[in-house]
This record gives sequence, structure tokens and C-alpha cells, in this order.
Amino acid sequence: MNKTQKMAGIMICALLSAEIATAQSKVKKPAAEPTAFYEDCGDDRPCLFDNPVPLPENVLGKLCDTEEAKSMRDKLKDLDRDEFAQLFKAVVIHIGGPKEIDYAVLSEFPMGGADAPWFWIVRYDESHPEVIFFTFANGFEILKTRNNGYPDIRSNAYTASYEFTNIYHYNGQRYIVVHKYHKEIKP
Repeated sequence: MNKTQKMAGIMICALLSAEIATAQSKVKKPAAEPTAFYEDCGDDRPCLFDNPVPLPENVLGKLCDTEEAKSMRDKLKDLDRDEFAQLFKAVVIHIGGPKEIDYAVLSEFPMGGADAPWFWIVRYDESHPEVIFFTFANGFEILKTRNNGYPDIRSNAYTASYEFTNIYHYNGQRYIVVHKYHKEIKP
């Protein structure tokens, strides 16, 4: 092989390498897992609960068995199972990792409070789903810091004059509040 042939071969390899790199960079990356879950949406908050997924019957049963839902029984006694299911909007998340299915669940009025809705995270297991998180807030965010293998969570609630923030850590079974902050909102 002469010098000209070697140079042509090198040029062809370089061009092919550039084409391969360009093609690989055009491959779509999977969408990032949502980390912010709020009752309302806007410029900085996606409308995650606008396209809810139906909850499996055993997850709905777990939500029905929570202390929060039990506290609403008198108000909700006339609802049938389908009407009760309509009080929850859910999106699939993977808080425990890509192989685990979890549900972030938002309550609809009258299930919830006057100032803010209720949110749950349910770890899904076909035979034994578990409610691992609950907050009464305007929304919550999944943080990058972790405890016991699960990400920490920050909830935010607002009134006309105060902002309340809670930080939750996973204790191996469920999320517990570890820090509470509040500040006055001055007009």
C-alpha cells in the first residue's frame, strides 16, 4: 500500500467515525423522570396530573385505608367506588429506581383540605402496595439527596401570610418529617 492509499484510508476512517458519532448523538435520550409535583402548573411547573393514569384496585384500596381518607368517610359516604376513584389523579414514577413502579397521587376536592390538596406516594406491588409518603401541601419535590436508598422530599404549602416547607427522609418503611420551616410572607 502506497502513501496515497494509506492517506485515503485514514481520511475515509475519519469521515466514517464522524458520521457514526453524529448519528449516535441524534439518538433520543429517555425523558427525565419528573421531580416536581404541584396541584397547579405554569411556566416552571409541568401539568403532570392533566393526564392521570388509572390506579390499580389494590392501590385505591390502600388509599381508602389511610387515616386521611378515613377522616373523610362522613363526607364521602354517598360515593360509589367509581366516584371515589375519581377523587385521585395519579402519575407513574420510579422513586425506588427504574425497576420499581410507584404512583404519585393528588387528591381532588372534597378529598383534601380547604387550602391545599393531599399528596401520596404509593409503592406498587401487585400483592401488597404500600403508602410510603403523605403530605398536605400545594406540592412536593423529589430531591437529589438520599436516605436509606430513597430520595429526600420537600413539600411546600402556602397561605395568604405564610409559607411552610417540610423536608422528609425515608426511614426504611416510609417518609417522615425531619425538618419543618415556615416564614411569614410580607405584603
